[in-house]
Amino acid sequence: MKSTKILLIFILALSVLSCKKNDDDTETSAFLLTAENLAGTHALTFLTVDVEETTEINGIPVTSTITAVGSTFQVEIIFRADGTYVIEGQYLLTTTVTVAGQTEMTTEIIVLDEGGTFSLDANEQTIFISGSGDELGSGTFDITLFNETDFRVTQTQVITAQGVSGDVITEYRFERL
Repeated sequence: MKSTKILLIFILALSVLSCKKNDDDTETSAFLLTAENLAGTHALTFLTVDVEETTEINGIPVTSTITAVGSTFQVEIIFRADGTYVIEGQYLLTTTVTVAGQTEMTTEIIVLDEGGTFSLDANEQTIFISGSGDELGSGTFDITLFNETDFRVTQTQVITAQGVSGDVITEYRFERL
């Protein structure tokens, strides 16, 4: 009986070890962040902008929030390996503004037809965009996802102008076509 238990444990251990995945045999290559790997046509699939501002009126701080959400995307962006891009199309932008408990919502169609340049920093996982228009935005964006099919970026800015201060967080998501 004792030898049967030992034999059973041996067979069980052998089967577990023989089924173990051999990580040395499988090589996975990472999709590196380069202009060549980014190059191609991408569809805009997601856009949000969140703004929280504070201003003082008669010495009393007043906070407002603005949330803009894109939808009904018909936008394509072409990134080229030479560091240039072109973005064209349109989407629906719904903006909700809340000030002192009062909310107002507006909807507008945004038309994009602009181009510019970009540069990547693979170490910092960022992209710097310098465009000819204001609709896409410019500046440094953090790359939150980059693979063969998806490209996602976010940008966080601190604004201070004419007594108003706040934070702006923008997120774009693109899908390779």
